[in-house]
Amino acid sequence: MVFILGVLIALGSAGLFGALGLLTLWGGIVTLRTELPRDYLRTQASGATRFTTLTLVGVPLVLTALFGIIIALRFLQVAFGMA
Repeated sequence: MVFILGVLIALGSAGLFGALGLLTLWGGIVTLRTELPRDYLRTQASGATRFTTLTLVGVPLVLTALFGIIIALRFLQVAFGMA
């Protein structure tokens, strides 16, 4: 009984972390495609500013999404006994 409960919790956690990782990635892509170019046009940003902003926004977004997806896969491994 406890084993089944643990598997259900692991599956729920995997779904939650996977969804958060994918939503973070999706929201980051939307932001990089719509919000930042508007700001660049409004402020007439230079190339160095654009690159710095893209790096400081994009790298944490990708890392956060990647960690969420990796954690979801790890929870699935634990739930199905592949660990």
